[in-house]
Amino acid sequence: MKQALTRPLTLSAVLAVLGGLAAYLALAGAGAAHEGVAVVQVARPVLAGQRLTTADLELRNIPVSAASPDAARTIEEVVGRYATLPMLKGETLLMQKTSDRVPGSNLASLIPPGCVAVSVAVSDVVSTGRFIAPGDRVDVLGVTSKDAADRAEIVLRDVMVLAVANELIGGEAPAQAERTSGRPNPRSLDATVTLALSVADAQRLVQVDEIGKLRLALRSRGEDAAVLSRCQSSP
Repeated sequence: MKQALTRPLTLSAVLAVLGGLAAYLALAGAGAAHEGVAVVQVARPVLAGQRLTTADLELRNIPVSAASPDAARTIEEVVGRYATLPMLKGETLLMQKTSDRVPGSNLASLIPPGCVAVSVAVSDVVSTGRFIAPGDRVDVLGVTSKDAADRAEIVLRDVMVLAVANELIGGEAPAQAERTSGRPNPRSLDATVTLALSVADAQRLVQVDEIGKLRLALRSRGEDAAVLSRCQSSP
């Protein structure tokens, strides 16, 4: 009889311990979510090609749900690296926006994953004067003629500019080797804008370029995640 009474008591004790443990874990998880996670943010504006120092960076706590998997978590891991794109104060620093070598050493190193680089002659483009710079993002407008009337449409949105004339992101001239070697360049890079495009967008741009004129509209600077997402999702 005594043994029979002991079994329910033992089971109740085990359940109580398990319940307490579950409550503790739930509270611990809630506390961690409330505290957030530390990420590296930009403490002052950073230019493309700039070598990052401790003065450029700061640690901030943000909600776990808002933290990008690519966000830098410690200042030490990014100090000494180079910014491949301009960054604004307060922006969370993503590792994909940095490089361990000087940007602009070659064009291929600047092309985002899944993208291709396409150059358009400035003679075919009426841009916003000379205000477009490497690292900016633009909308591409196509102007075609039909039945003696011009028609304009937005061909591509939020396109990254890799190079303008002889200047790459980071400030290096991509045509340096051609100029020093003395070999002729049939299409001078002094008259081109190079864009990072998905394969599908590149095909569309070339088609419009063949039948009409292209214009570039400068966009305000901000997150460039849409650029990478579009390139990586393209077949």
